[in-house]
Amino acid sequence: MDKKLTSIVRLLILGLLIAAISACSSDTSSNEPGTESSEVASSEPKSGGTYTILSAADPDMLDPHRQSSIYTHMMAGLVYNKLVTYETGPDVEFTDYNVVPDLAESWEISEDGKVYTFHLREAYWHDKEPVNGRQVTAEDVVATMERIINLPGHQAALLSEVDNIEAKDPQTVVFTLKQPFAPFLNFMANHFMWILPKEAVDGQVDLATDAIGTGPFVLEKWEDNVQATYKKNPNYFEEGKPYLDEVIYKVVPEQGSRIAAFRTGQAEAIGSLSPEELAQLQKTNPDIAVFDALFPTQEQLYMNMEREPFTDLRVRKAISMAVDRKSMVEAIYGGGETSGPVNPSLGDWALPLEERETLQPFDPEEAKKLLAEAGYPNGFDTTMIVTNGYGEQLVRVAQWVAEDLRNIGINVEIEIVEYATYFSERWPNVDYDMGIGYQTYFQEPDEWLRTQLHTDGSRNWYNISDPELDKMLDEQRMILDVEERKQYVHEIQRYVLENLVNPVPLTTYYTKTPRQPYTRDVYPHASYGYGYLKNVWLDK
Repeated sequence: MDKKLTSIVRLLILGLLIAAISACSSDTSSNEPGTESSEVASSEPKSGGTYTILSAADPDMLDPHRQSSIYTHMMAGLVYNKLVTYETGPDVEFTDYNVVPDLAESWEISEDGKVYTFHLREAYWHDKEPVNGRQVTAEDVVATMERIINLPGHQAALLSEVDNIEAKDPQTVVFTLKQPFAPFLNFMANHFMWILPKEAVDGQVDLATDAIGTGPFVLEKWEDNVQATYKKNPNYFEEGKPYLDEVIYKVVPEQGSRIAAFRTGQAEAIGSLSPEELAQLQKTNPDIAVFDALFPTQEQLYMNMEREPFTDLRVRKAISMAVDRKSMVEAIYGGGETSGPVNPSLGDWALPLEERETLQPFDPEEAKKLLAEAGYPNGFDTTMIVTNGYGEQLVRVAQWVAEDLRNIGINVEIEIVEYATYFSERWPNVDYDMGIGYQTYFQEPDEWLRTQLHTDGSRNWYNISDPELDKMLDEQRMILDVEERKQYVHEIQRYVLENLVNPVPLTTYYTKTPRQPYTRDVYPHASYGYGYLKNVWLDK
């Protein structure tokens, strides 16, 4: 530990404790009761003003069905809507997953659980070529869903149980499923299921660089890696909203520059800060509001199970046992908890904290014994990829893990990879020995489990193949009774922590997100998309 503490102090002195996932967590500024510094709104909402978001990085494209990057989907939420969405508001917890109307104002589910009928509200596309503000129809929804199904990737997997999609009439869409499917309504609310106009699906819009939706803001211009500018949608279906005239999403890679801009009132959102950065900011800006929430994802330590020695369960268990999670989350993030196969942000779908800690002990001596049993009494050499595209805290996690692994004889060379290459090439193509990364904000236990761990999972970027686990993963998604399914999901997680141990859940930390004291009605959700800015107004 002395060596580790010395390293920590050195890193702190060098100023490497910098906020993680600035763009990811800039949606966590909230007036949720009891979570932030006190403030009193002076009046009813006012219209006008510009809301500026500073991000560490930009997406490589805007197409929400070809890219699952958080940066693409945070921006998508300003422009697009879904059939249904998750409730937000002053009395809603950040990690509540209550499904409410969006483009669909109502819906029915058949008694056998196989037919979902959605009735569309009166809504209109943005007044841009070639759509020109026409009304949304069921044909747009059918075209969108067929596009998702026909494209490879995570989004298509969410519709894997859909047998047929039909426009029953111009305002009614009917989904027929192959069999009853517990996650379906959650998947319709998922932050990947943005509805497009059929003209865009037909190729009349360059979705890589432009976006036309029904959302509260209209994309005026996107300059890659510079800035995206959005204007208020005058025909938004929620009367009187949005209040803001403009939203600016600006790329500022350097964290110090983002903090300086926020300090001087040049930005309203800069994302999560480290405890040290937040304390310094509060010295100069004591009136800022701060939101503290359990992050809706986790850091993961993952291994390529087609490369030696990671084919051996004993090696994977040794690696998990070597990591001092509690000390790491406290030193790097200022607090958090040991995570699990289902992130604790999903409430009681996750294993209880005590069980997560018991099944993932910090035990370097036992780790050394397991390595010896596996034929590596002196450890081995390997490499680990990580990206700095989320900020420097994730790099610090990789450094911490590498040091813990050196303590049991595993010598790790860290490779820092540019974000687009990391997310689009190295990780999904399983081009690594080991890696450290943040996982997507998954909204459903099926995403955390089947998506990552099934042999055919759309996010199985680890070369996992376990027939017994596959069977369990397939079964849990067909259980319609919530409590029965929850118990089976717990059983699966225990199996994963005992018999798979990949990817290794590390920690889920508490975000500390500042926002300007004059921002009002900021009610985000633990999902992607800045759509909640429809409610925000500036009291200045």
